[in-house]
Amino acid sequence: MKFVIATADHAGLGFALRLQDEGHEVVMALNPPERVRSDAAARDAFERVGQGMVARECLSALLEGRESLRDACWIWDGNHSVQENELLREERFRVLCGGRYADRMEHDRAACVEFVSRYGLAVPPSYAFEDAAPALELCGRNPETAYVFKPDQGEKFETFIPESEDPALANEEIREHLKARKAPGRFLLQERKEGVENNVEVWFQRGEPRFAFLQLECKRKHALDLGPLAGCALDFTFTIPLDCRAVTESVGKLFPAYREMEFSGFGDANVIAGKDGVWFLEKCERFGYNSHPNLLFNLSRRPLAEVFSALADGTFDPDFAEGFGASLTMWTKEAVTAGEAILFPEKIRPSLYLWDAYAEEGRHRIAGFDPEGAVLIATGHGYTIPTAWEAVLKTANEVRFPYRYYRPDGDQTNYPSSPLRRYEALKAMGYV
Repeated sequence: MKFVIATADHAGLGFALRLQDEGHEVVMALNPPERVRSDAAARDAFERVGQGMVARECLSALLEGRESLRDACWIWDGNHSVQENELLREERFRVLCGGRYADRMEHDRAACVEFVSRYGLAVPPSYAFEDAAPALELCGRNPETAYVFKPDQGEKFETFIPESEDPALANEEIREHLKARKAPGRFLLQERKEGVENNVEVWFQRGEPRFAFLQLECKRKHALDLGPLAGCALDFTFTIPLDCRAVTESVGKLFPAYREMEFSGFGDANVIAGKDGVWFLEKCERFGYNSHPNLLFNLSRRPLAEVFSALADGTFDPDFAEGFGASLTMWTKEAVTAGEAILFPEKIRPSLYLWDAYAEEGRHRIAGFDPEGAVLIATGHGYTIPTAWEAVLKTANEVRFPYRYYRPDGDQTNYPSSPLRRYEALKAMGYV
């Protein structure tokens, strides 16, 4: 089979390598954003990723000669290059993920909230602002209310979540953050709700739900869930029935919309389940970093190519193992030194999802493109959360590169966002 993986940041490199290892023809279709194109150092680092590992070509060039790739499966590894994606769909190419709808759900907060609210998902009260002064006034009028800071449009990396469990102290944290904030642009203050945060994802074929799984992730870079938000530091995934509360009270409310769109792909909802109901936080309908490598490397019983092809063709039949997948992001220092070797025994390569890497002189090396220093994802499987964590730590311990760092606390229970405690809470609530 042939696969084209369209990328703006190389998030799909690990999938490309797995497909290639399965014996398929793969090309990465590169389309970096303008901020990368206009910065020589960033452009050079971008171009290093994947060198010596997989075929690469500009997305624009592949589109010009797309008729020769009519039999390929085109996969979007994130929500980018929307016009190119929609063009392929209009011409009835086999396209998986991406497109106008998914891009809006991830990057246009107002459109996303309007969509989910229309179908009955409750959203915590949110207030939009252009600058800090009126936001500070709101906090002052409601000193016992905790708020979360969210950018109104674009990427979510500027989200700020106060750490204090006490609402009044959390309110003070937000006020100080607003005073120190330098970046311009619209933002939201959203009331913080108490409960168990989790992400529910349902896979659809032409509008019909076929499969669901739940993800418990920790988003902060340092142990005990401290430090900056960093995409995903670690996560656990496990399959859930389509008729369980986790689905019916979250993505399940949106089933009529997906049927109306005849939607094929992934529909998700990041929510908080608490004593006062289920509260919607956000949607990110793309190949997640780390949830999909975790699911597809640890729990899928089918080869990756078979899963992707079936999803694109509308013939997907879920076949996933019991238990838990665990993933763990491994970082080097933030001021990355490109060219450092990534060493690991060949036996664990199927458990690694390479992210910021290239090959040279017979070695895998750090490309230095990821600004946070993320290098790869280690994965592992177990029938409980602790045994899955043991498996992923065993994998991570066999990987070597300078200044390597990863969180060791995925199975610990001494911090509020502990995945193990959250899972126990969801089970006790009858949510899963």
